[in-house]
Formats: sequence, structure tokens, C-alpha cells
Amino acid sequence: MSETVKTLEGFSHSYQSICIVGAAAELDLFTPLIRSPLTAAGLTQLRGTDLRATVMLLDALAALEILHKSTDTEPVYRVQDGYHELLDIDHPKTYIPMLRHRVNCIRQWVELARVLTTGKPHQPAASILGPAEDYRSFVLAMHAVGINMVGGMVDALGQAGCLTFRHLLDVGGASGTYTLEMLRRLPCAQATIFDLPPAIEEARKRFAGTAYEPRIRFVAGDFYGDALPAGCDFAWVSAIIHQFDRDHARALYAKIHRALEPGGKIAVRDFVMQSCRTIPFDGAMFAINMLAATARGMCYTYDEIREDLEAAGFTAVSYAIPADTMGAVVTAVKGSVHQMAQAPSPV
Repeated sequence: MSETVKTLEGFSHSYQSICIVGAAAELDLFTPLIRSPLTAAGLTQLRGTDLRATVMLLDALAALEILHKSTDTEPVYRVQDGYHELLDIDHPKTYIPMLRHRVNCIRQWVELARVLTTGKPHQPAASILGPAEDYRSFVLAMHAVGINMVGGMVDALGQAGCLTFRHLLDVGGASGTYTLEMLRRLPCAQATIFDLPPAIEEARKRFAGTAYEPRIRFVAGDFYGDALPAGCDFAWVSAIIHQFDRDHARALYAKIHRALEPGGKIAVRDFVMQSCRTIPFDGAMFAINMLAATARGMCYTYDEIREDLEAAGFTAVSYAIPADTMGAVVTAVKGSVHQMAQAPSPV
């Protein structure tokens, strides 16, 4: 078999593993197996699944070495060591929402040829969990991926001179992963999380009863149609701009510009593409995700981000944190660099 055939063969099989793991995540088959090893019949009784189908899926998960299968006459299955935190739906570090989100992405990607002929995203049927839970999975998936990069990202923001604010505006902040880490670093700062109502509900639940709750304002709204809360001196726009085209990006930047205090700073985290748009590789793949899932979404080059920020009134645009991942950050200032320098520091 030639190397090119092997490559195509690998591509053609790549969907199988995520579909297997994703189905188990949607039905939450892993959590009971973390609590106690079970037979397929025992798991079927707990989850109401078909026995034959459950046996076949559990065997496939064992073949993937995510589960361990005993050699008993009636085998029992358990989750392999190393996966417990990630596959326990109740654990703070659970990766279950991201697995569910990935399967929802597959439902959109599978109709990519149709998207190419119509120019419009495919609207798939909801998962077995329903539309509301699918959206909740998306919100929690952003947290699941965020907790693994937030520390390094905020370190980089500090090195780039961004952690000098008094009041953070986390635009589309979901459950507040970045807000929490930034408030940890700046004990006198405050924050506003702005997002759609279901995301704000998740944020409220996450911060309820914590020492950070009094320092956070939760504002539900839609940045497509609503004004942003004013009074901030740092706006964090994390993994947002790829959802829409340049006209919408400029409109959002203009809203942020109006919400910021003079001398305030905006930081935009996303993929930053080279002019060829094939590098970074992950950005080129993610652009297809936006093609499949959104009406006008895209991944931007630095020049496009700079031009759009400047069109909204920002100055001193800088590629502050270069990266080949979605951890790239572009910053800009409302007003002059002098105004930014004169802005009071947190006290």
C-alpha cells in the first residue's frame, strides 16, 4: 500500500473513534464505570440502553484502551486509570461536555458538501440530549478546554502588560474561566461577564458562594444586538471573532470601544492566520468548522484584525502574543498610548 493510500485510509477512518467515545459521553456511560466496575447488563439497567448495542460499544471502548474488560465469564468493565477525572461528568475537570460538543460538530461537518453548494451552514438535528443541553455542552466545553490553558494564557497576558486593569469586561465569557483566573491574579480588580442568558446562568452557578462572587457583575445579553456594559478598562474577547465576518467584527469592536474607559485596552484571542491562510494548520481546519457551523464565520489574519480594530477607533494595535494555536492574542488601545500610560493601576 502506497503512503498516499495509507494517508487517505487514515483520513477515512478518523471519524470512528470520536463517534464511539462521543456516544458514550452523550449517554454518560463512563461515570457509573468510574464509581464501580459493571457488567454490560448492569450498565444497561442504569442507562436504559440496548444490551447488544451496549456490549459492542463497551468492547470497542476497551479496544481503544479507554475501558478495561475483565476475563470473567460475564465480563465487567471499568474506566482505565488516567481517565477518571476527564470522564467523570461530576468532576470539575470533566471533558465530557467537549466530547459531546465534538459529536455535535460532526453532525454539521458530515454535510460539508451541501454547505459548499448552498453557501449556508447545515442545521443538524439535536443530539439525544436535546437542543438546550447541546448548548449547555458547548458552554461547558469551552470551560473544559479553557482550564487546561488558562494558566499559561494569563501568564502570557501578564508578560504582555495586560494585567493592569481595574475592571475586566469578559465579552462572551461563558462560565467565567478566564475571569476567575484574572481575578485571582488581581485581588483588587472587578469584572463583568457578558454573554447569552444560558451561559450567564452557568457563570452564576460557578461563582455562587465563592469569594469572587461579590467582585463580578453578571450581564445577560446578545452582543449582536445589545450594547455592552460600560465602565471597564480591559476587554477580553476570547475565541469570539471567528463566529462572524469582518463587518460584524468591526461592529463588535466599535461596541467594545464605546464601553471602554479612555486609555483602556482590548485583547483579542483567536487563531491568527498567515496571509496564505494555510498556516497555522489548526487554524485552516478550524476555518472549516466555522464554514460548517456559521453563516459568515472565518479565521482572520493579523492585518485583517488590525484594520478592523483601527476602523473601530482603536490605536497601538499589536500582535502581543504570537502563537500557532487559538492562544494568539492581538491587543489595541482606546485613545493614545499616552492615555493608556496615564490610566490608574489597580489598587
